[in-house]
Amino acid sequence: GPPALERAPRHEPLNAAFMNGTVKGTDVWVPMEAILGGQDKCGAGWRMFVECLAEGRGVSLPAMAVGVGKGLGPLVGAYARARKQFKVPIAEFGGVQEALALIASDGYVSLASTELMNAVVDNHEAPMVLSSIMKQNITERGRKMINAGMDVMGGAAISMGPDNLVGSAYMSFPIAITVEGANIMTRSFQIIGQGLMRCHPHLLQVVEALEAEDDPAAPRRF
Repeated sequence: GPPALERAPRHEPLNAAFMNGTVKGTDVWVPMEAILGGQDKCGAGWRMFVECLAEGRGVSLPAMAVGVGKGLGPLVGAYARARKQFKVPIAEFGGVQEALALIASDGYVSLASTELMNAVVDNHEAPMVLSSIMKQNITERGRKMINAGMDVMGGAAISMGPDNLVGSAYMSFPIAITVEGANIMTRSFQIIGQGLMRCHPHLLQVVEALEAEDDPAAPRRF
């Protein structure tokens, strides 16, 4: 039968439900036919992993922002219409309207962007830089939307309980931003670094020439 595997407790990032967890085993034998791609793909796991990241980065993480926009818009909008201050619905206040407008506009931008990215992935492409732009830009919009929702709902959003529909989203949304080293790395390393490398007409060839120390033609290519 299959070897005994120890399934450790699942991860619990910021009280969010995650199916990920550590799996341990001793003397586990993996048959060749169980390897993705078979024997020819032995050693190619890292490349497969990175290619999957390029797709998942641009699809799953921005989808969280779309969910925030679609969920917060009706929720916070209804709350702002029902909640009154000085006998006036807070939806009539200019500052609250600004926050509601941000949720609506960034929600639409997030939705439109994910439609574009999904179409690219459906075309069997895995654009590294575009997916990084999607992740960094759309998750930042998601963070702004959830912050705006927290501002409008005030005490109803910070007092945890069964009627609080915003607090858990506010607590768990940094997960989308933290993936792969937070948006600091996404912006500086992937968007700027790799984007510049791929867009510049000669920079990639210069780097390759510098790395080809034993190639007599490298100085000429440089």
